[in-house]
Amino acid sequence: MGHMSAPQPSRFRARTAEIVLVALVFAWGLVQAFANLGAANLNADEPIYLSAGWAYVHGDFSSNREHPPTAKYLLGLAQLLLGEGELAGRVAVGVVVILGGAILYLWLRTEIAWPGALFAAGSWMILPHGVSSGVRLDRFAVLEPIMVFFSIAAFAAAWMWFRKRSWFWLVVSAVAMALSVTSKVSTAILLPALLLLPLLAKRVKDTLIGGAVFLVVFAVACVALYAPMGIRSALTYMLEMQSDHAAAGHSVVIAGVVYQHPPWWANLVLTVDGMGVVATLVLVLGAVTAFWRRPVGLTVYLAGGVALLLFFYVVVSSIALTHYYYSWVWFLCALAGVGLSVLLSRTGSRRVQVVKAAVAAIMLIGAVAAGVWTTVAISHERPSGVALVIPELERLDATEGSIFVGGLAQWEYIPYFDGRHTTTATDAGAGSDIVAVAVKDSVRFPLSDEVQAFLAEHEGSLREITLDDVRLYVLEPRSP
Repeated sequence: MGHMSAPQPSRFRARTAEIVLVALVFAWGLVQAFANLGAANLNADEPIYLSAGWAYVHGDFSSNREHPPTAKYLLGLAQLLLGEGELAGRVAVGVVVILGGAILYLWLRTEIAWPGALFAAGSWMILPHGVSSGVRLDRFAVLEPIMVFFSIAAFAAAWMWFRKRSWFWLVVSAVAMALSVTSKVSTAILLPALLLLPLLAKRVKDTLIGGAVFLVVFAVACVALYAPMGIRSALTYMLEMQSDHAAAGHSVVIAGVVYQHPPWWANLVLTVDGMGVVATLVLVLGAVTAFWRRPVGLTVYLAGGVALLLFFYVVVSSIALTHYYYSWVWFLCALAGVGLSVLLSRTGSRRVQVVKAAVAAIMLIGAVAAGVWTTVAISHERPSGVALVIPELERLDATEGSIFVGGLAQWEYIPYFDGRHTTTATDAGAGSDIVAVAVKDSVRFPLSDEVQAFLAEHEGSLREITLDDVRLYVLEPRSP
């Protein structure tokens, strides 16, 4: 009689552990993507992209032509399916985040084994990727998460072609990259990493032929996606707007200082601000560890993507915004997964094994801690600040009259004030219909002299109410 091989129970336990941990991590990712999803205030760009998407699916392509259309097509389709408004768009973004995690896991599992692949996918779905409006940018209906999802798909498919030499995967990669670039043009800088991929194996012929096929499919897909907008006029308008934007600059706060044209390191600082120190250190430590041994093709491929994006945002771009770093986070997550797989490999002396185990433990503990912090922050999200002004005025029966605004960006209050806002107090002392003043301390938007004068003039008749970061001053009725 034959005997069953000894490793069978061990393989069964390993497979069971994988299934359980994958289920837990993706369940956690679902919580991060969808729990309490409609609670947070609108992100600065959400109303613009949602209204543009809604218009696009109804045949009107006149709005937001400074950005490509694909992500807005998807936001519009989501609203057709789930109802008009931000919740539908946020659900669509949550879906692509989870799909991106699934692609990362399935792709990397065949290259670095499941623990490293799961760490990469989990880091992408669970760690903080914050901006001023919330702990994760991809809980808002904005362009970047959709752009990044398609770039993940493009890089995974190109790697499949590189490994299996199947032209099908090359075509998939080209189409996915077209979807990414026509969601937001930033990822166009990644094209060299895809076109030169065969050179990692010194396959010059594949580089030439594959590059030609890729570019043809990419171009055809871009034209098809842009066609409803009118590709020539749309591209001309986009280039002119982006050029004007770069020349004029964009004010942003870096370490408490307002810059119109930020220093070269601004996006690096904003990366740490958005992710937090712990999550940033986990990913950087993992990415560095990926190079512990002689760099292999996959590591160079992923690092090339990071390098190209950093070159664009640190060296080329004169603009720094709080969400730009999001475009390269997934590369760091993937590299961290490679790094963890290196740490878990049974190579090196006993002392080296101990060091590797300690570094792996630090990465895992740090990632879990940052993920828990993110979950808690998500559970506490709620309407805040400017979103509470109108309900508070209704509670005080101040249902009519204007709200004098100071220290707030237009995108913060316009969606919430129902047209009742004013930024001037002309004739405020005699016959004005101003019933309240809403202000916030902001280094970007300091209070105007007119706001300060109005507050000083009515100091004795103002009732001050604190609504998170907004101070609401309500004019008390004068005695007859």
